[in-house]
Amino acid sequence: METIIEDAIVRKARAVLRSRRLEFASAIKNSERYRKRTGLVPGPPSANNPDWWSFHPHFDPVYCIRHARFLSKVIWRKVQSSMYRPVPAIQFDIPKPDGSSRKIMAFTIPDSALANVVHRQATKRNLSLFSRFSYAYRPDQNIFDAILNLDRSLVGPKSYIVQYDFSKYFDTIDHSYLRSVLFGRQTFLLPSAERHTIDAFLNHEYCHVTGYKNGIFDVREQGVPQGSSLSLFLSNAAAHELDIALEKLSGTFVRFADDVVAVAHSYSDSLAISAAFRAHCKSAGLKINFNKSPGILLFGGTPEREKRTFVVDIDDGDKLETISNIDYLGHSITTVGVTIPQKSVKKIKARISTLIYKHLFLHRRCAGGAFNPDRVGAGFGDWDLVTCINEIRKYIYGGLRESHVANFLADDAKPPFMRGLMGFLPLITDPEQLIALDGWLLNVMRRAQRERVRVLHNRFGTVTARLTGDDLITGGWYDYPLITNDASLPSFVRAWRVARKYYKRYGLSGIEPPRYYSLANY
Repeated sequence: METIIEDAIVRKARAVLRSRRLEFASAIKNSERYRKRTGLVPGPPSANNPDWWSFHPHFDPVYCIRHARFLSKVIWRKVQSSMYRPVPAIQFDIPKPDGSSRKIMAFTIPDSALANVVHRQATKRNLSLFSRFSYAYRPDQNIFDAILNLDRSLVGPKSYIVQYDFSKYFDTIDHSYLRSVLFGRQTFLLPSAERHTIDAFLNHEYCHVTGYKNGIFDVREQGVPQGSSLSLFLSNAAAHELDIALEKLSGTFVRFADDVVAVAHSYSDSLAISAAFRAHCKSAGLKINFNKSPGILLFGGTPEREKRTFVVDIDDGDKLETISNIDYLGHSITTVGVTIPQKSVKKIKARISTLIYKHLFLHRRCAGGAFNPDRVGAGFGDWDLVTCINEIRKYIYGGLRESHVANFLADDAKPPFMRGLMGFLPLITDPEQLIALDGWLLNVMRRAQRERVRVLHNRFGTVTARLTGDDLITGGWYDYPLITNDASLPSFVRAWRVARKYYKRYGLSGIEPPRYYSLANY
């Protein structure tokens, strides 16, 4: 076990160093991009490591690599003697889109390594005990399995959807409930060393990064230790009894962490499912966010939500809200197929708009009007536009080239990988949103390029050609033999066609789920 922990410490420390090197390389790249685009010489990016690495030697990856063997011996002996306690974690506030913040803990490298080892071993040992309708943080199932199962569950003349949003699920799980599930009911197979480690992490000490040096720490009294991979196993364990209760009822459900959707085919069954949700919240110390919880809904009917005031059968409810789609894990399941939800469409547009602004307009405004005239010229047209289009392609195709896409659609070679936004598309059956996104992308790129032409001419006296929609689609405006580039606009529909063909030919095994939903992060 000492060797396993030692390897985990070295692996975690190297991952931290690699992440820091990538951050520094990105800063150098942005600095060089600034110089090329403005002709100005920026200040050198800081090569200093984060200040919090100095808070404790175990936060320093170099120290941990050098002393990995010693650290693993000490940790394992403490675990065996039930004396192990994690070093107090550092709390960071991560901004959320709604303006609030999410509190994340940074544990030391040896503590994180031990948590990784326990998480992987406990998950592997108890995999068959978890519900088959639980899809999060598992090596054998992922987001795609959840969507497929939910889609199959909605086949039938009438389906009732039961959906509740837990309020701060990971932060408020009651520790006494969690300990009873893990240790008191013999539900999970956990050796004494793993039990002690889990118990130590549940009540770990922590302090906000701004006050850590003062040495005054708080103790976690509820919730799972976010920032540690153990939280993945614990979140599934905390919902295990809800899974078992739902399995005993008529209908089906899918659960991805705290995101649960249940499907029933009669109103009385949906009421029983609703009661199971409430009973679980009471026993686990959780609360339902009723502002975000639709409760019981009838799936099908008109495209718009409306209040139904008629009775379908004898056990049906009165004034039940009818929906035509379910948005779940980046997919929108409708009565006719699976498409992309509007919320995801907005995120896609926001991401591409950011790329356009970053490459075509950012440095014009932040550099006091400076511009490098060598960025435009005969043949290549506009280097910044070339870069912008290639960055958008990288986002949509996940790193595939246009030649990979064209060749595969022509029944040629299998793409080397399937990831990024393209990796989200294999289960989409209705391309209507993607067709609209292609039109939006062409329109916004044409308007952005014309605005850039105007700005360069009015502010810097630089003349460059306006491009038509056909120019942008084909990429024919780029004619520079010295440097080969594909300047054609990528296509959401082409990405979808590749994803669907890959799925039908090879299945889902070669498609990488987004890293947020993957164990690869840990």
